[in-house]
Amino acid sequence: MKYHIKTFGCAMNYSDSERVASVLERIGYELGDDEKSADIIIYNTCQIKQKAEDKLFGLRKQIAALKTANKNLKVTVTGCMVRSSSTQKDHKIDDILKRMPEVDFVFRIEDVAKLPDLLKTVDPLLTFTDDIEDGTLENYFKINPKKTSNFAVFVPISNGCDKFCTYCIVPFTRGREASRDFNEILEECKKHVLEGALEITLVGQTVNSYGLSFNDKKSGKFVEFGLSPFAALLREIDKLYELGLRRLRFTSPHPRDFFDEVILAMSELRTICPYVHMPVQAGDDRVLRRMNRNYKTAEYKDIMNKLKKAIPDISISTDIIVGFCGETEEEFTNTLNMYREMEWDFCFNNRYSPRKGTYSDKKLEDSVSPQEKARRWHELNSLVKEISNRKHKAFINKNVEVLVEQQIGQHCIGRSRENKEVHFQSGRKLLGQLANVRVTNSGDWHLDGELI
Repeated sequence: MKYHIKTFGCAMNYSDSERVASVLERIGYELGDDEKSADIIIYNTCQIKQKAEDKLFGLRKQIAALKTANKNLKVTVTGCMVRSSSTQKDHKIDDILKRMPEVDFVFRIEDVAKLPDLLKTVDPLLTFTDDIEDGTLENYFKINPKKTSNFAVFVPISNGCDKFCTYCIVPFTRGREASRDFNEILEECKKHVLEGALEITLVGQTVNSYGLSFNDKKSGKFVEFGLSPFAALLREIDKLYELGLRRLRFTSPHPRDFFDEVILAMSELRTICPYVHMPVQAGDDRVLRRMNRNYKTAEYKDIMNKLKKAIPDISISTDIIVGFCGETEEEFTNTLNMYREMEWDFCFNNRYSPRKGTYSDKKLEDSVSPQEKARRWHELNSLVKEISNRKHKAFINKNVEVLVEQQIGQHCIGRSRENKEVHFQSGRKLLGQLANVRVTNSGDWHLDGELI
């Protein structure tokens, strides 16, 4: 039996997919080459943007054709679009199943341990060897991931979100924020390093809120770690340098919980990369208030300035939503002006699209026309491109350390510690290795170099 997983979305989604793969392989499935060779296809979804949701619903004809060619094929959906685990046979089924009868069942990612039971429900004749020991799949965090890479791995440290941004559906799909046991995280990180991991990326919906949620404080398990359990976690993981860890990253933090303790740890630790992705979403306080972001632009700027002072060579990227409910031309101009002032290295800029069930969908008017959203997106994107190009030119003739993530023949692609994509040629195999590269040229989105 073979499986194929199609993942949409962020680093958290890719981390989730590794745990789904682990469960399937524990009951006898093998990774297939593509969807056509699979006996089960899993679509791991994102619901941050309408475009991501449209991708899934746009697959209906393709899925129907695959099921026509393979009568035994099972199709399931998980990730941020799924509200409740259910099958087409359940009395109360998830909306995805109502809209996509081609899908056999869906499951919340937190319910991944129930995947074998769901498979048996939709196909009673299905047989497999279930050698999962009691307790091994007690919960999502205890599942050993099926790693797509041994040299660069994702480690989830929390799940869910308590921030309730008015445009975001995540708190309703993934639930309230809960942090993973401190020592359990350290054990998984150590295991990965002993198996060859050079880079670890910690992931969570608001990763630096680790240990600070309502549920976390109620449990009392994180009191000993002080104001920022996340900073304490970074310091402990950094000790794995002695075992071979060379890079530590995290995504995505929230400005509200970006304490001085985190900045200090980033400036002192050996493994922390001089890069952070910190979403701002808008450069106008009125828009931020409507988004329920719970900080002002001045507070965000203060964090940025502290980071740049503590780590002078740091690269910082961000997220911005244009055309949010009621955004005026003045408010959009304030966002552009903030971008010019902050000079982020890169930005993931998105056009606002209402997500069903969110506060903004229920209570705010989506008043900016699609045409105006497009105009603002292109204006912002031109600025992003201009500043990215200038930032990249500053790397010319500098030496950077690159972790090679892809190699096709002699062409190598990897990322520097500053998270810059670097292309260079090599006559030897370097996949999964660190290489010293001198930057010779720059483009809008990547650097070119030569192996030293």
